[in-house]
Amino acid sequence: MSKKGTKLPIDRPGIKAENPEKYYEFGDEIGRGKFAVVQQVKSKTDGTMFAAKIIKFDSDSLKFAIREYDLMVSEHFPKVGTVKLHEAYLVRKYLILIMDLVDGKTLLDKVSHMHSITEDDVATFIRQLCEILKDWHSKNVVHLDLRPTNIRFANARDLKIVDYNSCRHIPNKKAGAVVDVIGDTEFCAPEMLQFEPVLPGSDMWTIGVLAYCMLSGISPFFYEDEDKVVKCVQKVKWQFDESAFAEITAEAKDFIKKLFVRAPESRMTASAALEHKWLSSDYAAMRKKTTIGAQDVMVETDERLYSEEEEEYIWPSCVFRTFEEDEYDSPESEEDEEEEE
Repeated sequence: MSKKGTKLPIDRPGIKAENPEKYYEFGDEIGRGKFAVVQQVKSKTDGTMFAAKIIKFDSDSLKFAIREYDLMVSEHFPKVGTVKLHEAYLVRKYLILIMDLVDGKTLLDKVSHMHSITEDDVATFIRQLCEILKDWHSKNVVHLDLRPTNIRFANARDLKIVDYNSCRHIPNKKAGAVVDVIGDTEFCAPEMLQFEPVLPGSDMWTIGVLAYCMLSGISPFFYEDEDKVVKCVQKVKWQFDESAFAEITAEAKDFIKKLFVRAPESRMTASAALEHKWLSSDYAAMRKKTTIGAQDVMVETDERLYSEEEEEYIWPSCVFRTFEEDEYDSPESEEDEEEEE
C-alpha cells in the first residue's frame, strides 16, 4: 500500500515494491524498444553485473507489462536459450526485471562484421536457433517476434533470445491460439498478419527469414511500401535474389523453401529442420566451400531495421519513485498530456 492507502497496481508475491537503486547501481543503456529500456546494473552487494529491463506502464498497458514477468516465473518458461530472471521491482510507472546480462552484439550486427562468412557459419547459427525452438515448442511456448535485434550473442558463438514480451504459452499447439502480438512485419508469419491462430510453425517461418537474410544480406519481404510487405507475406510471394543466391547451395535454398509455406502446420518443425541435410554434419564440407560476400548489404539491412525500430522507441525518464513517495512528473508525461489536448 502507498502512504495514501492506494493499492499497488500489480499484486505478485515475487515482486518487491522497492526502489531497485537501493540494491543496484544503474549504468549504461544496452537496449531500447517500444515498451522498455535495458540498462547494465551492478549489485551493490557483490559487484555482479546484471541487465535491468525497465518496463514503463500505465493503466492501459499494465497487463502487457506484467505478462513477461508472469511467463518468466512460470513452470512453462524454457531454460534453453533464455536469460534467467533474478528479481523484480515495482515502482510508480515502472516494472524493473533484473536478469542475466547478455550484452553481446545482435544477430545481424555480429554476422555482418565477421571477417569472412561461409554457409557453415550461417548454418551454425540457424542450428542453434532451431535447437532452442525445439525445446521451447516441446513446452508449448512460442516466441512470435524473433527479429534479429531480439537475438544476442552471449559469447563469440552462443546465441540467446533476450526479449519475451511477445512470448505465449499455447495449451494446445495443434489448435494454436489467436494472439494480440504483431512484431516486425518483415519477420511475421502470414497467420499473424491475418490474426489467425499461431502455432510453433509461426516461429519457424521467421527462421526462414533469418536464414535468407544471413545468406544474402537481403530481407526477402522488404519493400518501401508497408502494404506491399503485408500483401507479399500473406500471399507468400517471394523469390531468391538471382545475384545474391547465385553461389548458395541448393540445400540451403531447399531449407528456406520448406519454411516459406502458407499453412503453419505444413512448415518444417524445429525437429525436422535439425534433420535437414543443410544442417547435417555430413554436409559441412559443402557449406564451408560457399563464401558469402554480403557483409556490406547486411550492414545496410541491419541499420535500416534499427532505424525503423527507433521510430517507435520510448524515451522515459527512468526516475524511480516508490508508492510511498509522491509521483515524479516527468517531461514526457507533460508532452503526452499536450498531445492528448
